[in-house]
Amino acid sequence: MKRSLTALVALALALTSFLPAVSYSHAPVSRYMVVVGPSAGVETLHQSMTLFQGLSREGYAFDDVYCFESLGVGGIFSASSDVAEALKSRLQPIIFLQSSEVSLPKSVGSVNEATGFDYFPGGSITGKGVKVAVIDTGVDYTHPALGGSFGVKVVGGYDFVNNDPDPLDVDGHGTAVAGILAGNTSDFRGVAPDAEILAYRVFVKEQTTSELIIKALDRAEKDGAQIINLSLGGGFTSVELSRLGYLLFAKGVELVAAIGNEGPALQSAQAPASLPYFLSVGASLSILSTQILAQVKIGDGLPLETAFALPGSPLSLGIMTAPTTFIFNGRSDQMQGVDLTGRIAVALRDHRTYFAQMEFNAANAGARALIVVNDAPESVTDVKLEWPDNPSYAPRIPVVAISGSEGASLANSTSDGTSVSLVVFKPSSPEYPSTFSSRGPADDFSVKPEVLAPGDSVVAPLASSSGYMRGSGSSFSSPQVAGALALLRQLHPELSPAQAYSMVTLGATVAKGYFGDFTFEDQGAGVMNITKSLGLPFALGADYVMLFPSTVTSYRQSLNFTALGGEAALNLSFSGPYPLTASSDKVTFSGTTEVTIEAARAAFTGEFEDRLIVGDGSTNYTLPVRIIAGDVGLSFDPATGQISSTYSGKGKLTVMLPDGTIAQSDFGPSSPYFLQPSMTGFYRLTVSYPSSDGDVVGRLMVYLAGESLPTLPAGSDSLPSFVPLGVIVFSGVVAALALLLYKAEMRAVRIRGGLRVWIS
Repeated sequence: MKRSLTALVALALALTSFLPAVSYSHAPVSRYMVVVGPSAGVETLHQSMTLFQGLSREGYAFDDVYCFESLGVGGIFSASSDVAEALKSRLQPIIFLQSSEVSLPKSVGSVNEATGFDYFPGGSITGKGVKVAVIDTGVDYTHPALGGSFGVKVVGGYDFVNNDPDPLDVDGHGTAVAGILAGNTSDFRGVAPDAEILAYRVFVKEQTTSELIIKALDRAEKDGAQIINLSLGGGFTSVELSRLGYLLFAKGVELVAAIGNEGPALQSAQAPASLPYFLSVGASLSILSTQILAQVKIGDGLPLETAFALPGSPLSLGIMTAPTTFIFNGRSDQMQGVDLTGRIAVALRDHRTYFAQMEFNAANAGARALIVVNDAPESVTDVKLEWPDNPSYAPRIPVVAISGSEGASLANSTSDGTSVSLVVFKPSSPEYPSTFSSRGPADDFSVKPEVLAPGDSVVAPLASSSGYMRGSGSSFSSPQVAGALALLRQLHPELSPAQAYSMVTLGATVAKGYFGDFTFEDQGAGVMNITKSLGLPFALGADYVMLFPSTVTSYRQSLNFTALGGEAALNLSFSGPYPLTASSDKVTFSGTTEVTIEAARAAFTGEFEDRLIVGDGSTNYTLPVRIIAGDVGLSFDPATGQISSTYSGKGKLTVMLPDGTIAQSDFGPSSPYFLQPSMTGFYRLTVSYPSSDGDVVGRLMVYLAGESLPTLPAGSDSLPSFVPLGVIVFSGVVAALALLLYKAEMRAVRIRGGLRVWIS
């Protein structure tokens, strides 16, 4: 057999040796990725190789080509920037990006040894038969909880760092992720203990590139992954990664991503979790958490988002409400003769005075608590109540830090006397957002994070041992949701990714604080409840509702309900401040039915959070409804495709297609716009009109069914229409040899006149 394969490779090399050599540019080269069209099924590798061979024939100078086998027709290559720009112009690809660095989410806290743990919710649904890809640092399959050897739990994978088929983890992160997802031994069980793992090593310690991640995405889909977990972030442009997500999502692959560990700052969600098609997961507390939390409210306003209880702070023993006094930087010379009895002190950080000194001086003056406002817009999360020059120091009053943005109104003497409510507490349950978990919003058309799962002080297998560790981070929350999707996939294999996502969010438990529910930016739908999600009698076509009423028009959005296993009888209602109605408050159906949700005309502009409550007679399920009310109303006429506006001026219209492509157009009475569905999914539209008081903005989101993704007939040598004219197709013999090598799982390097094509 070995001699036959060798002969086959030699024959292929001989047949391709007649191709002309390529003239190379001497400019510095970078790695680029190109996709000229969606996957062509089993022909994808053939078409990808054909594309690059044709371009090579045309004289384009590139090297080290990696041909995609599943993600789409295209690949990854090295080229100079001028060649890359020429190729981009020549191909007009749907995806074209330069490789960049990507990091694991910033680590949180320390790693401690632990005993075993059980994440499995119980029952007969175990994830059996479901393959989940873990794109990470690899997986230590020698750990007892992960099979003890390759091929047991970890049934496939690849090491893209060393370019070999052994994805053994040497850093530990991927092992922890895989174990939480699907570990299975007598002293440890993951969420889906019978799911199979496909492991792809792309990281060296905490660093990788977008190139390796894209290779892993391509390989994972080819290897049969139904779910992909991405506990990583950064390094991609939003548009290009949205398109990658769309390609996989449209093929039925469920994508789960950790939101990051940059909280409690708002708008800190990292890509890919911040983008459509990726189910974004934030971190909640766990039953092993020791965190103390803080909540602060100014007057009758909403709770501040960035309140951070300093480690070591005393608890407040309930809600404390008192007037404030500004104490500048809290130094001793600024506190002479100051009486803070019965008051909450407010200090401004100066990077010279320890927070402990501020607390000491404020407590001596009789303050009930201390709020420290950061001297920068972002949050404070890296400070402890420590006083190196005073080892006997012990704090006496609660201390909370807030961001400069949220604390600006308090950080001056004119704020004295402002009523502030404050609470510092140790949670009695894990259903709270972790302080470090990144927050939304990501954009005006989504809810991010979509769900939380335990990520603070959670247990996972420890690589290069048979033991376990306790660590923290949204990296460890994400695989719990991926595991839940594996259970749902076994129970309901017919579900689309959007329907599966909806079941995770519908079953979540809403996290509530001392001042009401935490916001969508903190928690999305809430903390995942696997058992409740598995018991859902229906699924939806979306995992949240987005509404855009205006001060002159209402807004409607349709939801598709699908019954699971017979007839479903549901009651619909709403909770929240905005007036919403449904086309029916009771629906009984089998199969699929449509319900229209309507937001009444807005009394004033602003952003609101409601929830759709769906009850089946014994259990209530909730879905986030985000409402952004503006001055401009946009509408869509499905008969003509025309977009209309309630504003008569001239503006600029931005349209984001379902795959992330962005188009812009002048818009107004003399510049009408007609939306034509080129692909299936949500079209997100924003129109902006300039005015003396700032831009006037209107928004619209429309779901349309477009053309299906094009595919090639099996065995076809023809190129799809998106490949440029002039590309030369392989001869039938060479194509057959390429496909034989592919089917034989050969990892070979084939030299064609200086062009190296990697077949993975």
